Amino acid sequence: MRTLILVVLGGIALYFAWPLFRDVDAAGAPGQEDSILDGEGEPIVPATIGTLQSMARMEASEAPEAAPRAAEARSASAEREGPNPETVASAPQEAQAAPKTERARPSDDLDGLDLNALGDPLYEGSLLLHRSDDLQAYLKDRGQGLSKSRKKLLIAYLLVARGQYGQVPKYADGLAEAADVTPEELALLEDAGDGGIEVAREAVRRRHRNPLVLGASMAILERAAGEEATAGRWPEAARLLSDLLLSEVDAPWEGDDPTLRRWARSLGDAQANHRWSPEGPWQSTEVVVEPGDTLTAIRKRVISVRPELEICTGLIERANRTGRYLREDQVLRIPLDPVRTVVDLSARWLYYLHGGEVVLACPVAIGRVGNETTPGRYSVGEKSEEPSWFPTGQPVVPYGDPENPLGTRWIGLDGSQGLGIHGTWEPDTIGSMASDGCIRLLNEQVEELFEVIPRGSEVEVRP
Repeated sequence: MRTLILVVLGGIALYFAWPLFRDVDAAGAPGQEDSILDGEGEPIVPATIGTLQSMARMEASEAPEAAPRAAEARSASAEREGPNPETVASAPQEAQAAPKTERARPSDDLDGLDLNALGDPLYEGSLLLHRSDDLQAYLKDRGQGLSKSRKKLLIAYLLVARGQYGQVPKYADGLAEAADVTPEELALLEDAGDGGIEVAREAVRRRHRNPLVLGASMAILERAAGEEATAGRWPEAARLLSDLLLSEVDAPWEGDDPTLRRWARSLGDAQANHRWSPEGPWQSTEVVVEPGDTLTAIRKRVISVRPELEICTGLIERANRTGRYLREDQVLRIPLDPVRTVVDLSARWLYYLHGGEVVLACPVAIGRVGNETTPGRYSVGEKSEEPSWFPTGQPVVPYGDPENPLGTRWIGLDGSQGLGIHGTWEPDTIGSMASDGCIRLLNEQVEELFEVIPRGSEVEVRP
């Protein structure tokens, strides 16, 4: 009888406990957790990133045969990249306290680092910056052989570049222990993952030797520049865009013309409220307008006190938004930052700078094969409106003649063999090798440059 009672009581206990066991089993079933891995243990590109489509998840309920494979992949990844936070949270306290094994990390010295072992950082850096929507296709095709940690790093970079910080931690998890993630790659992710840009800014300014870090940093700065402009913080937006424009023509990839044009448009908006605003926080000295003063008289007065200053009346007018007519006792600000112009022949872009900051950026046409534009350091010489053309050994071609290619303005380059910066009647040639050696701009852009570029200021034409 005692045995019968025990059997009955055991059956009752098992009947009430069974739902609990069933719930535990369900909670631990593979594929039920909120995982960042697909059925093969690979990172999933979030569907919420722009137009990117998520890699297909293989849920256990839809593909039961994949569950063991997924569990094995997760186990293998845990060995390679460190413990899963969920596993650590449920482990006994003694196991959590066990010391971590220190993994060998690549040296900070990139001279001794084989970047090819990390995938294709040059292509990936350019991809993140110029065509981030193609990241999924890259990971599924050309980059499918990358390690899981490298794929997670790329996705995490994309997330921070787009300001989607909430999803970053689950992709960054385990990267600190990954042997194929460099300390500098991790430092950028940690700083940017908290919304910071200082590491990215430094990487861009010193043209980081790892092109993936450089490209990701530039993408982060582009996002930051947009945020600064939206908030009306124009000086900071202008500085960030200037850093981007200068870095793009120095980058190890080919300068991307659509990207440069986008940044140049944004820079124009920012500088209209910064360098071309009398309220902008740029370096200056003040001059009070006296009776009978003209901009020319004011320029001469400033030069008499500061003979080293390169300034023109158009620059004073533009910076103060004065127009040609002045008011007695009006206070004018005179820009003090040195002015220079850089023409990059490989990118086919011109930058006009105050100090180290780009104020105007324009695409250009350069010399055709056989009449290549000569690199060198020159200075601004004669400036002419509606210029005539003086072809060597031929009659002068007046302005307005269909044979005159100079457009509406001419800016001569002293120290060259007759080179100059000028407009064009053939706008479709901009961005190509089309001139007889001179530097062509669109007429509206050469007119803008003409007004603000002082005679005697430096023009660097570099390969």
